[in-house]
Amino acid sequence: MLLDKQIQILVFKIDDKGTFDNIGEIDEFDSLIWPSKFDGFSEFELWAPINDENAELLKKGNVIWCRGQKASIVEIVKSSMDNRGTKTLHVKGRTLESLFDRRIVWDTYVGKGNVSTIMYDLVNKNCVNPTNPDRKIPFLTLSEDEKIGDKINFQRTGGTVYEALQDLASSEDIGFEVIFEPRLRKLVFKVLSGVDRTIEQKDEDPIEFSTDLEDIIKSAYYSNEQNFKNVALVAGEDSGTQRKKQIVGDKNSKGFFRRELYVDARDLQTTVTDDKGETVIIPDDEYSQMLDQRGRLKLSDFKKIETFESRIRVFGGVQYELGVDFFEGEKVTVRDRELGVIVSARITEVEEGFGKDYSLILTFGYSMPTLIDRIKQM
Repeated sequence: MLLDKQIQILVFKIDDKGTFDNIGEIDEFDSLIWPSKFDGFSEFELWAPINDENAELLKKGNVIWCRGQKASIVEIVKSSMDNRGTKTLHVKGRTLESLFDRRIVWDTYVGKGNVSTIMYDLVNKNCVNPTNPDRKIPFLTLSEDEKIGDKINFQRTGGTVYEALQDLASSEDIGFEVIFEPRLRKLVFKVLSGVDRTIEQKDEDPIEFSTDLEDIIKSAYYSNEQNFKNVALVAGEDSGTQRKKQIVGDKNSKGFFRRELYVDARDLQTTVTDDKGETVIIPDDEYSQMLDQRGRLKLSDFKKIETFESRIRVFGGVQYELGVDFFEGEKVTVRDRELGVIVSARITEVEEGFGKDYSLILTFGYSMPTLIDRIKQM
């Protein structure tokens, strides 16, 4: 039996004047690609016929919601007409996590604690309760901090809040999202850890897609360590022989297995001015931890790449259903005996397609710009 995937597309107007209203529903559309990502924003696309209602609702700045806890901001609207005279709106935009791309880390941020605590603090100081009220993002609130990730010392000067959140999340294999709660008139920032449902653990019911159970229709395995680095020399403030340095990573690796990376971290300083304009002196041990954290962040950009691409059956006696048995951000296992591959990886992105047919694409692991690492459900 084919999974029933009916969809309702609602449009909201949210602005600085206190408006948070449902202004209508898209009754007519041709196709919708609706993504959701574990560690940042993703982009939706909608194709709909041009009529008075769609033209009024699908305006830049309006917010689109269709299912779950994610919503997206309309950012691009294109009108076109084909040779048959059919007029179409092609609308694109990003999920609400893109709001953090609109704010920079003001002055120099200094913080310590669990990674999630620092992520919440960054958002609070730059987006929720900034010293300058003009920087506040309306309706944005914070979820409860569950103290996810290691305790670190962190310093950041410049760049966007979004970039800082992504760096912190990738270093700890965690995620973040903005939950859309229209009934409460809230946008809630939350740091995510994701449940482990792989066959190696025993606390949760395992999820395994397997050729033995005919879940997998087609698959391909890819492994790449061309850009892999495992040791970083991090150089901080000062110069010459006085420059503070830290070695990070697999310090015992040697010979052919040692792959080094140089990290210029001169922006990390022991004397800084925080967001309140106060001078902060960083103790030597905390500064060393900051250098260590910067090295770990940079090494996370040079990890080994291991991906598994499979087309998964979603008709007939389907074993697992997204949103019921497994969710975005969780780790699951995929087994292909024909290729001799068993992979346990995190679902980092979910992309649903709605139109004449329903489609679902799950992205496993961490993708690179030129790499297709998707498990496809059609």
